Amino acid sequence: MQNHVLTYANHFKHLYRQTFQPLSEQYEMSQLEIDILLFLKNNPRNNTAKEISVMRGFAKSNVSKAVESLRIQGYLTTSPDPGNRKVRRLYLAEEMQNRIDALSKCQEQCFALLLDGFTEEERLKLQEFFSRIDENITKSLNHKKHEV
Repeated sequence: MQNHVLTYANHFKHLYRQTFQPLSEQYEMSQLEIDILLFLKNNPRNNTAKEISVMRGFAKSNVSKAVESLRIQGYLTTSPDPGNRKVRRLYLAEEMQNRIDALSKCQEQCFALLLDGFTEEERLKLQEFFSRIDENITKSLNHKKHEV
């Protein structure tokens, strides 16, 4: 079972990257840049580089470089946080909404491929299982954090 989980995760990563490859080439964007745009589209309240780094597990330096590239390309705008001037809030540029929507549709298609043939009941059960797995992971990480 243990090795299967890692294999499944690896297969998913390959499928995910492969699904985005045509748009990545067309828009001349890295997968990280795509992931950041989709994160901001799906999580508009978590709109700082730090939140992206923490929630997606990306290195801060890589996120900072990608955010700057996206800003230069016109995908993102930034503004200082009203409560903390050191924090920059990231916003999707309205002018690029068609491209961002195309990326979002591509993401939806990828997840639809994963769940092809699953009934609604099976999808709900799967969500329940993933939630329980995530709870176990979070509990274990918190326990290990307190040991250090």
